[in-house]
Amino acid sequence: MKKIIILIMMLATAVLGRAGEAGAEPEWILVTDRDGVKVYRQDEQDTRLKTFRGVARMQMDDFKAIGVLMDDYDAVADFMHMVSEIRDVKRYAHDKRDVYVTTQLPWPVSDRDAPLRVTFYQEPDSYDLVMPMNLNPGMPEQKGYVRMPQMEGYYRFSPVAPGEVEVTIEVVLDPGGAVPAWIANIILRDIPYFSLKRLRRVINQPRFQGVDTGYYKVPESWLKETDASLANVSAENPAP
Repeated sequence: MKKIIILIMMLATAVLGRAGEAGAEPEWILVTDRDGVKVYRQDEQDTRLKTFRGVARMQMDDFKAIGVLMDDYDAVADFMHMVSEIRDVKRYAHDKRDVYVTTQLPWPVSDRDAPLRVTFYQEPDSYDLVMPMNLNPGMPEQKGYVRMPQMEGYYRFSPVAPGEVEVTIEVVLDPGGAVPAWIANIILRDIPYFSLKRLRRVINQPRFQGVDTGYYKVPESWLKETDASLANVSAENPAP
């Protein structure tokens, strides 16, 4: 009897172990680590869904520049790799808007498009700025584009220290239509890598500095650093 009980317990443990593995989130696989940008992918079994994540730290002179840049759709389309246009459809408020995005993919793959609902929030404790995006069905399909049947993801801007931010781009998508595996792998690798490299180059441009959009807070440590810098400048250059 004792042997039977032990055997039952061993079988139950094995079954539960397999069930846990089946329900576990797919592992993130590092595919690129260069120029300070890390790109990961997730392999979903028996699905067309493609998942990628890009992470990079970058200098940021003005935390308020994030909102100014992300409100400029032409600028976002310029730094987002393979995005040809972002068009404003409707703005409900600063934290909720509808946009229409088109892509320019390498031949012989047809260009894709996606109507998106973009939202925005700030985490109060960490001061992280998060911009989730989800497919917003309802817009008629456009000539010359293959409509992506699924797309969701987010931008996350996490302040690390005054003047430094870690940016994460994560996207889950079904590209729709026929996409050769080798092109899909290039897209998954290149979009986050080149997008984060370009973002690093544009975020500190003068046109995005010194403008307060008014809908999120600057980390207190950044404000203290700014106050200290201004005090040093005043001390070094006293009024006549």
